[in-house]
Amino acid sequence: MSDKQQVFVRRRIEAVAGLLLLGLLLLVVRAVDLQWLQSERLTTLAEKQRYREYTALAPRGSILDSKGRTLAESVEIPSIAAMADEVPAERMGELASALGLSKKRVQKKLAKRKGFVWLARQVPPSVADRVMALNIPGVRNEKEWRRYQPLGPETGHLLGFVGIDGKGLEGVERAWNALLTGESGLRQVRRDARGHSLPDGSWLREPVPGQSINLTIDATIQSIAYAALAEGVRNQNAKGGSVVVMRPKDGAILAMASWPGYNPNNFRHAKPGQWRNRAVTDVFEPGSVLKPFSVAAAISSGKWQADSIVYCEQGAMKVADYTIKDDHPEGWLDLTGVIAKSSNIGVAKLALDVGPEPLHDMLDRAGFGRRSNTGLGGESPGIVLPVDRWGPVETANIAFGQGIAVTPLQLAAAFSVLANEGVYVAPKLFADQMQEPVLAEHRVMSQSVAAQIKSMLEHATSEDGTGSKAVPVGYRVAGKTGTAQKANARGGYSKGKYNAVFSGFAPVDKPELVIVVVVDEPQKSNYGGQVAAPIFRHVAESALPYLGVAAQYEQQGDWQTMEIAAEEDSFKHGSLYGLSMREVRRFASQRGLRLHVHGSGWVGRQKPSNILALSQGDAVEVWLHE
Repeated sequence: MSDKQQVFVRRRIEAVAGLLLLGLLLLVVRAVDLQWLQSERLTTLAEKQRYREYTALAPRGSILDSKGRTLAESVEIPSIAAMADEVPAERMGELASALGLSKKRVQKKLAKRKGFVWLARQVPPSVADRVMALNIPGVRNEKEWRRYQPLGPETGHLLGFVGIDGKGLEGVERAWNALLTGESGLRQVRRDARGHSLPDGSWLREPVPGQSINLTIDATIQSIAYAALAEGVRNQNAKGGSVVVMRPKDGAILAMASWPGYNPNNFRHAKPGQWRNRAVTDVFEPGSVLKPFSVAAAISSGKWQADSIVYCEQGAMKVADYTIKDDHPEGWLDLTGVIAKSSNIGVAKLALDVGPEPLHDMLDRAGFGRRSNTGLGGESPGIVLPVDRWGPVETANIAFGQGIAVTPLQLAAAFSVLANEGVYVAPKLFADQMQEPVLAEHRVMSQSVAAQIKSMLEHATSEDGTGSKAVPVGYRVAGKTGTAQKANARGGYSKGKYNAVFSGFAPVDKPELVIVVVVDEPQKSNYGGQVAAPIFRHVAESALPYLGVAAQYEQQGDWQTMEIAAEEDSFKHGSLYGLSMREVRRFASQRGLRLHVHGSGWVGRQKPSNILALSQGDAVEVWLHE
């Protein structure tokens, strides 16, 4: 090989060696860049390819009654989700069929999406099992929390409901959503080399359950109140109604029921107008149930005493250009008679004599015209005109419950004053009273005045009064009926539309319960004594024994004789249809039958079809519905 050839070969070797050295240097630089300079970024990218993350809701805290019984809780339920970019297009038809959805809807959910997406939330376990049996890549069975209220419609208006995303939308669930809501968790899902999600996963941040809260509500009394209200409204073909049950000594709300009911576990099946809690949102002119406070204002002024007499003008009296009338013309009545006979003219004369200020002050101290601050959303303050707008006509009208608007809850708190020897105790819904009341405990009237009004109200429930049908056998009741024509949007009154009201407490000597009943637009009778008083009685006669308050005497009034006679007439025909649970239980107990009950409300089906052939020890089965 010549020298020239040797030089050429050597240069080629040097060039190749130089290239190799350069390549090695570039590899070293790249390695340094990847291993050190870009290490954090590349690790993050790798993690993103291997893992996916999504938020998992925490269970809400439970809502409990005063005895620790569950009123609302979160239960685990399956939901179907998917990693959208992993689901094979050719299997979407199978997936849609298993979910009970259209293929087009499933495609729309997954189209142009990447990562986690919900396909069907809170589905029955059978649906989840059917979907997962298909073993479709990317489809996952995730656990969520669904709100469940064991008492259903009985507590629906009070507790409200929770949306699919775990947020309280009505009632207690909404009012205390922040407290009940837990802290969401963060879950991580691994993927294999092909990018398919692996089952299970791990928590990056575990969910923290929400706090539980205790209400003053007693689940048993709530059920009693709801059933009695539903029965009373149904019997009257009324538009609706509400019941509030309070313990006067401490203001604890033991029951708060509204009708018509709706099932909060399926709230979408009801119209939004049915969701409201009538006991705190709906205002109405109270009518004659306000008269005890007018009489109390007159006695407190020192110008009138319980045995003072007032002439009731034989049923008609003009005030300015307005004529006040009584349903039953009366002459001279003492103040007890004014209450017992429910004379509009009598209380109007008292109010006009003492002037508007004493009555306005009495109503203000009793809590009318302001929210009680129980914590429930939508609570109305009611309507009480400023006293400088009270002329003679307004003063007379307000004295017998017109020209003023109240809520059932306000009325219950006010009657608690009479049961509490003149002291106002704010209504309380939460066991720990998480909100300060608007009105602190204070004296509304003297103990002497309260005792006199209490005595008058007991007389109003005697055979001589309008509230005799409110008295359960064995107990003494103090209370007042009310019948108020409904106001219309034009500033007048709707013809033929009334609210029937009864408000009272029992037993008289040591009141354990204040019960307010309001029935909206009853059709068979307008009078509180005929419509609302029997509902009061049904609540009291069940709730008082449950609370351990023994009957004071044994006597059966005419009203109960009539009621049992009506039941017996039904039994003679071999049928239990249309009877309430209470009536059916009484029938079974009296005849020594074994009773099996399904549902709540009124009997819609029975077995056997004819009860006349049954003997002691036989079984009778009934199905009730609302």
